[in-house]
Amino acid sequence: MEILRLVRIVLSAFFGVRKRASHEADFANINIVALPFVAVFLAACVGGCIFGFVHLIAHSTSAMQGF
Repeated sequence: MEILRLVRIVLSAFFGVRKRASHEADFANINIVALPFVAVFLAACVGGCIFGFVHLIAHSTSAMQGF
């Protein structure tokens, strides 16, 4: 259950939607050592999704260049 809390903390930090009381309550009860690993993993996942989406769009439009 703690991993879900860490994911929620990192994703809300990515989007910047946290209340101060929630932020302080979460940081009082989490494993601070695991937080950077979760953040790097989620950043890689978000970057991979963006890269995949751009690659999909660019690949589908490259066939239309000769038309």
